[in-house]
Amino acid sequence: MSPREPRSVVSVAPGVVFVEGPVSNWVVLAEEDGVALIDAGYPADTDLVLDTVRAAGHDPADLRRVYVTHGHVDHVGGIPGILERYPDVEVLAHADELANVRGPERQQVTPAEIGGRLASPRVLAWLARAIRSDALRPTAVPSARAFTGTDFAGRAISPFPAVGHTDGSTAYLLPAADAIATGDAVVSRHDTQPGSWAPRPRMITPFFTTDQDRALESARALPFPALVLPGHGPAVRRVGGTWLPIG
Repeated sequence: MSPREPRSVVSVAPGVVFVEGPVSNWVVLAEEDGVALIDAGYPADTDLVLDTVRAAGHDPADLRRVYVTHGHVDHVGGIPGILERYPDVEVLAHADELANVRGPERQQVTPAEIGGRLASPRVLAWLARAIRSDALRPTAVPSARAFTGTDFAGRAISPFPAVGHTDGSTAYLLPAADAIATGDAVVSRHDTQPGSWAPRPRMITPFFTTDQDRALESARALPFPALVLPGHGPAVRRVGGTWLPIG
């Protein structure tokens, strides 16, 4: 059992459980042949991810695959620990994202690049939480492979391009749930942003993003169904013209 605690664990639709983790998020999906994840948190989150699989009513031994939105350590860091226990789990990402997922080098802001922003109490507090989550641990997922269309045949999930945050950033549509899992293409809130902002789909703090112009174009092109499952912040549901947090 993990000593870490999620901020919330919410069943948002049949077979879809959204986890707002200590610092970043993931999704537990029931699929016909077993269980899948969208992302898997930081390296320190492995046990917590598996705990939330159990909380969703599944046996972690039934994990079949992880769909990766992008290769930042707060989204793939939990995968190596999962693979140590369940080596047959597939890790799937866009072809242009494989270098980031496989690591250990990746398109990601470094502590040195953050340095000048540490005067902000929010950034400093976020960095402390990230380091406690083992953000500095080298993370490599050499078994990750590029997904193809056949990987989604007959499944209740499909990829949608969301490039810019990284070269191969991907969102995942869940049509039966009227939902989209966005990774960091858009978030509902981030610890480096002003805490008084009401949660809603928004761009992540720009210094985390590889190409902000492309990221903005991608965010504008995203389809927004009723439910957004972001990589940071609570899940949000659109009710009329208003976004309301879930959980």
